[in-house]
Amino acid sequence: MLRRPAPARVVAALPCAAVALALLLTGCSNGSGTIAAQANAGDGKGYVAGDGSIEQIAPAQRKTSIRLTGTTLDGKPVDTADYRGKVLVVNTWGSWCGPCNAEAPLLQRDWASYDGVKDVQFLGVDTKEGPAAGLAFVRRMAQTYPSLAWDGGGVLLQLKGKASATPTTLVIDQQGRLAGRISGEVQGSTLRDLVDQVRREKNPDAAS
Repeated sequence: MLRRPAPARVVAALPCAAVALALLLTGCSNGSGTIAAQANAGDGKGYVAGDGSIEQIAPAQRKTSIRLTGTTLDGKPVDTADYRGKVLVVNTWGSWCGPCNAEAPLLQRDWASYDGVKDVQFLGVDTKEGPAAGLAFVRRMAQTYPSLAWDGGGVLLQLKGKASATPTTLVIDQQGRLAGRISGEVQGSTLRDLVDQVRREKNPDAAS
């Protein structure tokens, strides 16, 4: 009996899958800091750190809407639909993550700088740890904005793949659309600059 040749489309699909996987692992920069290098390092740190890249999205190009629902570390329900009309900063973190520890004081400083401002809200997303560890971290860092507790990954899925690195900070505009992203540790005035730029889209006179 003659064997039928394998369909061409199956054979052709294999290189495409390999290319897609390579692109996923490559990340945005070259060298030892790339996602690919970290994935292959076998250093056991348990997370992929960002490369510090900054993304800004013009209003006309904002296609990704993000809405988070969950429970805070102290047991309160949160639905970010309640924050519509505000600029929302979402930061993913874990107490086990070195860059998260390094950026925590800066995030608190930035949040405190908007004290009394009604059009900005910060929200943390604790990852891969229980609420007791998360609460100990926010108390040690004196963070005064809320953080969602780890729920096994449901909240991260709501971020639609926009926070693959830990930490990642997203800036979401007043309509709930992704307007900016910092992949990796927040440094300097970068976050404030992103937030204030989005604020001025609705209020040209907005100043922190």
